[in-house]
Amino acid sequence: MAEDHQIALQAIDLSKRFGGLVAVSHVSLDLRIGEIHAVIGPNGAGKSTLINLLSGDLLPTDGQIRLDGLDLTHASPEKRALRGVGRSYQKTTIFPRFTARENVRLAVQSHMPSPLNCWRSPDRDPQTNQATLSALARAGLSARADVMAMHLSHGEQRQLEAAMVLATRPRVMLLDEPLAGMGHAEARSMIQLIGSLKRDCALLVVEHDMDAVFELADRLTVMADGRIIACGLPADVRSDAAVRAAYLGEDEAAA
Repeated sequence: MAEDHQIALQAIDLSKRFGGLVAVSHVSLDLRIGEIHAVIGPNGAGKSTLINLLSGDLLPTDGQIRLDGLDLTHASPEKRALRGVGRSYQKTTIFPRFTARENVRLAVQSHMPSPLNCWRSPDRDPQTNQATLSALARAGLSARADVMAMHLSHGEQRQLEAAMVLATRPRVMLLDEPLAGMGHAEARSMIQLIGSLKRDCALLVVEHDMDAVFELADRLTVMADGRIIACGLPADVRSDAAVRAAYLGEDEAAA
C-alpha cells in the first residue's frame, strides 16, 4: 500500500552528534502523503532529536533531508515552514492572551505574501478570514473561536496548536507527543483529529500512548539508542522479537 502514496519528506542517513554523544545514528525514513508514520522508542532513543532535525530546530551532523526532492538539510525552521513543514511541540506554543481566532489568524498571515501589510485590517480580508475559520473548523474549535487561549482546556489548546499548523497549509506535519497530559475524552478527540489530517498531508507522530499509536499508525518506526531497530507495518513491527525485547519489555517479549 505504501507504494501508492507520494513521498513528501525524506530523511536520508541522518546522524546527529553532540560531542561524543551520538543522539541519532544513520536514520532513514520516508513520510508519505495520506499516511501517518509513528515513531516510538524508550526515553533517550533519539525521537525528539529526530523530529528536531526534520523541523530544522537542529541541523544534522551527517545526512540529508528532502521535501518533494528539494534539499532542505541546512534550511532554517522558518524556511521549512514556508515550504510546507509544520510542527507542534511537546509544550503548547500559543499566544495565551489572544483568542483562538487571533492565534490562527496570525498563523494564516505568516504565510501570506504580505504578512505585515499595515494598510489592510486582517479582520476585513476575506481570504484571511476564510482560511482562519477553515482551520478552526478542521480542529473542532469553531464554537470556541472567540475564547481567549488561556481559558481553553489543555486538550483544546492542543487542538488550537494543530489548527495553527493547519492554517499554514502544510505538506508535512510533525506532531511531538500530541496526547501528552490529556484525559481520556480529550485524547479521543485528538486521535480523531489526527486521523482526519492525513488525507491532505504526510504526518509523523512521536507518541508514548501505545494504544493511540497502533490505532493511528499506517507505518511504525522503532528507535533505540539513536538507531532504527524496526520499521514497517504496525502489526509486523509489534511482533518483531527485537522490538518486544528492547521496547515492550521482557514480560511482553515472553508473552
